[in-house]
Order: sequence, then C-alpha cells, then structure tokens
Amino acid sequence: MLINTSPRRPSLERIRYIKEALRAALTLPDGATVTVTELACLEEGCASIETVVALLRPDAPPLQHKLHKPTDAIDAEDLAQVCKAWGFDVQNPIPVPLLQEN
Repeated sequence: MLINTSPRRPSLERIRYIKEALRAALTLPDGATVTVTELACLEEGCASIETVVALLRPDAPPLQHKLHKPTDAIDAEDLAQVCKAWGFDVQNPIPVPLLQEN
C-alpha cells in the first residue's frame, strides 16, 4: 500500500523543475502533462520514499515510472532513465545540474 505519510514535504520548486526538464528533453506538446509525486511506501521491500513520474497525453496511453528515491535526490541521469523506460530516445540534453538544496 502506498500512502503519502512522509513527515517532510517535497520542494514544489524541485517538482516543477523536474517536470520542465522532462518537457524540454522530450519536446512535449502543450496537451501533454507530466506528473511527479513523492510517496512513502509502507510495504516490505519497498524503498521508504519513492517518486512516481507519469506522462499523460491525449493521444496515447499513460506512462509511469518509479524512482526509489525522494525528489530532492533525483538527478539528470535518473530523468534520462525515466525517458528510456518510457521508450523515448532523448534528443535534447537534460539540464545539469538539477537544483541544489538550499
């Protein structure tokens, strides 16, 4: 069972940056939506915090990929992994470095 019971809140600025980095890397049209959700997982063998990234497009089935780390630990290599898992050959470089924690 996935429950968002994390005592901390992910940075909204970080989430926006991840979304925009994926939009730019994949050259997504305006109708596409990228979602980024940080979740606490209480199941055995599950990472304590994971980030689920999804791509919703009006003309295609939704795509989803889980990263077993919090949003503030996601880097450009992780985003390239998401793109590859979704079946995209990334032509645009993903911005590096991602935002630094303040």
